[in-house]
Amino acid sequence: MSEEQEVKPVEVVQEKPKQFLEIETKYDGNTVDRLAFKVLLENMKPKTFLYVESKDIYYTKSENEFLRYRMPAANDLTGRAELTFKKKHISANNNVRTEVNLRIDKNDKETVAAFCEGTGYILNFTIFKMCDIYFFDDANVVYYSVVDEKGKVASFVEIECNEELHLEQEEAWAIITKYEKLLAPLGITAQKRKKLSLFEMYKKEVK
Repeated sequence: MSEEQEVKPVEVVQEKPKQFLEIETKYDGNTVDRLAFKVLLENMKPKTFLYVESKDIYYTKSENEFLRYRMPAANDLTGRAELTFKKKHISANNNVRTEVNLRIDKNDKETVAAFCEGTGYILNFTIFKMCDIYFFDDANVVYYSVVDEKGKVASFVEIECNEELHLEQEEAWAIITKYEKLLAPLGITAQKRKKLSLFEMYKKEVK
């Protein structure tokens, strides 16, 4: 066989299971009137609404992946706690990521820290979140404020497709676009999608 006829190996890219695919978009909430947001979302007739306060502790290993320990919320009587693994797919933005959530309600903070650090993840930062979550059949729409370790407050809006539907990306983006059109009167549009995740906004540089 000549060099011209030589068959070159084809790179096979393994697709992530759809059930572990997170597709969401984030927007600056500091310019959004919170009361107007509340009125608009309530008029859209969400399936359920939840207000929750939570402390999130982030452990890092690389620029593209991290573990997030979400401690039980004070107003959640179930005591639900989660350990989440997240990894971005492309460097340009964080709209599509792998996300795996584990419930760890019966583990204390010290045990979680020992597990994270034992698997090579290093404590990086902690934030406190206050969230208004509106649940629809196909997506969750959230307005939340973040308090960082220095006490600085910033607000954001998120549209997240319902992961339980196991959607193809094309279907998920159609849902995102639908909600952007509904929220456009508040200034939430495709052009204003933020490229950075909370992890990238608040992470500390590792020396």
